[in-house]
Amino acid sequence: MSVTLSAQTFTTLYSFGSQEYDGTGPQSGLILGPQRELYGTTGLGGRWGRGAVYELLPPPLAGGAWTEAVLHSFSDADGGEPLWGLARGANGSLYGVTSHFAFNAFKLDPPTGASTHWPYTVIYQFNGNSSGPLVFGPLPGYGQSLYGSASGIVFRLTPPSTAGDAWTQTILYTFPGGSLGSGPAGSLAVGAGGGLFGVTTDGGYVGGECFYVGGCGTVFSLTPPAQPGGLWSEEILHAFKPWIGEGALPAAGLVMGLAGVQYGTTGAGDGLGASGIFSLTPPVAPGVPMTETTLYDFGGVQDLPATVLPGPNGVLYGTASGGSGTYGAVFELVPPAQAGGRWTETILHSFTGGADGGVPNGLTLAPDGTLYGTTLGGGTNGVGTVFALTP
Repeated sequence: MSVTLSAQTFTTLYSFGSQEYDGTGPQSGLILGPQRELYGTTGLGGRWGRGAVYELLPPPLAGGAWTEAVLHSFSDADGGEPLWGLARGANGSLYGVTSHFAFNAFKLDPPTGASTHWPYTVIYQFNGNSSGPLVFGPLPGYGQSLYGSASGIVFRLTPPSTAGDAWTQTILYTFPGGSLGSGPAGSLAVGAGGGLFGVTTDGGYVGGECFYVGGCGTVFSLTPPAQPGGLWSEEILHAFKPWIGEGALPAAGLVMGLAGVQYGTTGAGDGLGASGIFSLTPPVAPGVPMTETTLYDFGGVQDLPATVLPGPNGVLYGTASGGSGTYGAVFELVPPAQAGGRWTETILHSFTGGADGGVPNGLTLAPDGTLYGTTLGGGTNGVGTVFALTP
């Protein structure tokens, strides 16, 4: 059941392309700073047309205009097209990866003193393209190390012990393919004990009833070694079986909810429809496998470009193409009142492709319950927006 609500709580905070050398076409979501400021990337635009990192500052008075500043414009010299989102360090530094010409991990440090300049540093150059954003590991443990995936591997980037020295990449795991998965994609989720969780678009069940050539995809975990320098171990938590009513081809990564429940999306839904949303629940006893549940299937109508976002009281938020038109929507999924019941989808906003934007990316949930997001197109200048929505 889908119900379209009024858009009275929807606000377009900014339309890209509204100033010289502005970024255009954001393809990732936002991160929220301590003063309600928002940070993000655009895949295009900036001074040299290769994308930008930007900051959006809230108005000093309620109802005023938000202010955007481009913190860095990418060029071929330092990489371009930062298609994935950002990670924010404890000191306010921003970390991300580029996806064009030079495949770099980069850092932007906040300005000091009276300066407004954010110094840009390439902290590592990859041999292949990244397949997801960087995420921080737990504290304590490996400190402010960053984790990510690229070209069939999961890696760690460890900062130098002395400022100015080189960061170190450690390959934690290389996927062998077949039943153990291949093609890690999307964001990794970090467990409390330092383990990593993610998805592969390929592998798992290959051949037979899974008619996708590379396989139907998996959910995996990586457990750190008991002793430093040892090998990380992989466990397949779930291999997707669309022929029994599950989805397939997960590509947006995982997000961790309460009590260790993980949520994700599939590119092919129940019965190979357009897409679906699933959960993985931890076992009630050691040695018992996790339980995969298809929470919602879009039935060939909508397609999820980003992972879902857990909200209060078990609610999930997300974005999808479709809605009342063809420009996408923000939706809410409410769990059933009784176990085993149906989840209920509610459309919170359907985009028109006009001033409100079109083709939404991932969402960020603020402590006050406001959802923030970006759109790839639409807006005043037709090249994307930043929006706010209060369910």
